[in-house]
Amino acid sequence: MTFSASTGPLGRTGAALAAALLAFAPAAALAQAAKPAAASAPAAKPAASSAAAPKLVLVDEKKDVGTVPKGEVVHATFIIRNEGKADLHVTDVKPSCGCTAPEYDKTIKPGAEGKIVLNVDTKTFQGPISKSALILTDDPEKPQITVFVMANVKPFVETSPVGFFRLQALTGETATSTIILSSDEADFKPTKVEPPNSYLKATLVPAADAEKVAGKGANQWKVTVTTTPDAPEGLLGGYVKVTTGAAKQPELSLAVSGYIKPTLSITPLSVNFGNFEPKADPVKRTVTIINNNLKNEAFQVTKAESNVPGVKAEVVMADKSRAQVIISVDDKVKKGVFDGFVTVSTNDPTKKEIKIPLKGVIL
Repeated sequence: MTFSASTGPLGRTGAALAAALLAFAPAAALAQAAKPAAASAPAAKPAASSAAAPKLVLVDEKKDVGTVPKGEVVHATFIIRNEGKADLHVTDVKPSCGCTAPEYDKTIKPGAEGKIVLNVDTKTFQGPISKSALILTDDPEKPQITVFVMANVKPFVETSPVGFFRLQALTGETATSTIILSSDEADFKPTKVEPPNSYLKATLVPAADAEKVAGKGANQWKVTVTTTPDAPEGLLGGYVKVTTGAAKQPELSLAVSGYIKPTLSITPLSVNFGNFEPKADPVKRTVTIINNNLKNEAFQVTKAESNVPGVKAEVVMADKSRAQVIISVDDKVKKGVFDGFVTVSTNDPTKKEIKIPLKGVIL
């Protein structure tokens, strides 16, 4: 017997079930589609946290302090406001130049103001200058800003031929450098000069007519700086300070630049053999000694001796200005650590004896 889907009891039940399923499907689909919208509701939270954040407002980005005397320290103050709802923290202020020292308020309350002060030392500048500083904060929308200080640095006391002393000498010798000072200020009359250290000597006297710079007026002074024979080897630095008597520029700082060169250059200054096992052929290291003193035309390294048993030193004159000290370790040296030096004798008047440290480990 064959049953029709439209007439039997089972057919009527199946049709009803199918209709129910079709009615339920759109509702289920709508419910599934609604779920993501419910899950995205917390996205509103950042707006709440942003509302509680600090907000930096800079009143002025640039400060022009106008004309200032050379050597004066310029103080430029920048006002920042916190228009947010949380504390504003200034985490750092980074100047673009070593001539600038910052001072600043680290915490600014909501609704309050704070200060950033840039102190610019003008002693090494002349003419128009522009200095900047990067301000770092915890404002999420403005974590960093840059401010600028501008000035026209005027030297009321002028220097000739340059504004610094250049000095160079060999160890044991002296070097001299001179600067002429001039000014149109009626009260210009230098009274004092101070060198930066004991191995630089400075004098201050009125310039003689033959020393005066043309076109700079009659009132000129000469400052002379001289190194002493005991000045240490290496770079020279610091500032010579002159009390000028001029009200608009009462003190003048003149930089010192130079170098005290050793009469002998030694390379390397010490010898390290490291860890090694002696073989039939000696392990060798070479120290080169160069004569920088052209006056010592008969330069000689006369002797080299080691105080470590089994370590020998030999002198070889490469030419009239250069010698080599060859240091060798023979295969009979005792095992273990050795630590000593090689004593080198020369005819240099300032370095008659040189001690070269040496060390190593025999395996």
